[in-house]
This record gives sequence, structure tokens and C-alpha cells, in this order.
Amino acid sequence: MAACDNFGGHAFQAIRRHRAPESVSSQKRAPEETAKSIRRPPSHGEEIIVSKSQIIRFSRVVDLSQAIGPDTQMFPAYPPPTFTQWTTREVHGFFAESLFLISHTGTHVDAPFHFEPKGRKLHQMPLDRFVVPGHVLDVRGLPKKGRILPTHLQSSIRTAPRPYRNGDAILLRTGWWERHRGTRAYLFENPGLTRAAANLLLDLGVGLVGIDTANIDHPDDATYPAHHALLAANVPVIENVANLSALGSSAFFLLALPLNLQGTSGSPIRLVALAE
Repeated sequence: MAACDNFGGHAFQAIRRHRAPESVSSQKRAPEETAKSIRRPPSHGEEIIVSKSQIIRFSRVVDLSQAIGPDTQMFPAYPPPTFTQWTTREVHGFFAESLFLISHTGTHVDAPFHFEPKGRKLHQMPLDRFVVPGHVLDVRGLPKKGRILPTHLQSSIRTAPRPYRNGDAILLRTGWWERHRGTRAYLFENPGLTRAAANLLLDLGVGLVGIDTANIDHPDDATYPAHHALLAANVPVIENVANLSALGSSAFFLLALPLNLQGTSGSPIRLVALAE
């Protein structure tokens, strides 16, 4: 058996990435799913750390993240990201930038502390919460400032191609990023998740919830019911999810790892789906 490390209370081992055969002769080669130790660096593009209880095969890596730069859309309360040259090759021998940005910039994760005074800060969240199987719930067709109700979720859940398991991630596809990114409507007229719908997701046992809008709540509801319901239950929230149309109905494994920031209420993430 391959040597293993513990990660978030679960044993993990490295396996090779599944690739489609390139030729008839390649189909005769020995399978490349042999487990290897994660104590040595993986070969470029070849391996991924996964749970021993399952083998994850994927044929493509789908980037679900928004780009971060001076033009990233931000709410009025937040300044835009700024990257400033800090060193020069002429003086220091190398080039580096200072980064000024809010912890909730671009595609990002909210820790419970973002809304709950006694909630967990980002560094207190289990890391394995951000590496989980994912599902897309399609709730497209809602109008501007529409409300995502339990009935909308139930309709999508009934037609889901795969069963949901405790701790899985749910990504809500409203179509808002696809249709309205770069406009005022993206920030201020999005559909919002109701408290009842958030509670339905909790009853489903989700461990992570994302949405392709800048705010998971309804833009006119300053009580933030969806944020409070999910974060009070220690379920992190991902906002500004991009490119969900690229996933379609594919099965995927979600990587939503935040920066290792100490004491913060959130972090930008590079949200990636390993899709079939």
C-alpha cells in the first residue's frame, strides 16, 4: 500500500490524473492509476491528492474564478484591487508587487466570522471543507431581484444526475455572471437566496455553497438571511463564481482552497473543478 498522510482527519494518497487514450497502441498500455506516496513532489500535470475511499478521474480542469485586477467589479464599500511595483530589478535584482485588496475580492469565500461575531475565522475552518465533490443546481430564469425559493431548489434537486452526500458542495447557477457581469445589474439586481432555501440546503447536508452572483442574498434585504443561516451553521459561502456553463451536467470534484490567512473573515480563491 502507498504511504499516506492525514489531511483534515482523512487519509489521502496520490493517484495519477486520468487521460483519454491518444491512440490504439496507447490503449494497450498498463493502467496509470497506481498509487504513489505524496511524500515526494508529484510530476507536472500528472497527480492529484484524493481520499483513499475513492478514485477521482477527470479529463479537464475548469476554472470557475473571476480574474482579479484594477477592473474587478467591487461593491461601493470596497476599494478596487491595486497592484503596485515594490522592487526593481535595477536596485534589488528582482521584480515584486505589493497587493492591496479586500479579502472578499473576486471569487472568494466567506468564513462564518464575516457575519457572525462569534463565528469561526478563516484559519479555523477545516481545510477539507474546501476539497469536496460538487454539484450544480440550475436555477436560471429568475428575473432581476428574483428570490430563490425552496421550490426552485427542489425542482433542480429532483433532476440531479447524481445523489448528494453529506458535506458536498452546491454551486447555484443563476446565469447572472453569464448575462450581467460588468454591469450595474450584476452587483445590485441579482436573484437572492431566501432563508428558507438556505435552510433546505442545510437539511440536505451541504458543506459548502457557492453562487454566480456578487451576493448570495437578495440585494434589497439588508438582514442578509442566507448569509446568516449558512454561516451560523459553519457552511462557508463562495460568491462571484464564474464559468458554470462550462461544467454542464458533468460530475466534478471542487477545489476551493483559500489563502492561509490568519484571523480574516474571508479570502480570494482560485476555484477549480476537476470535471469528467
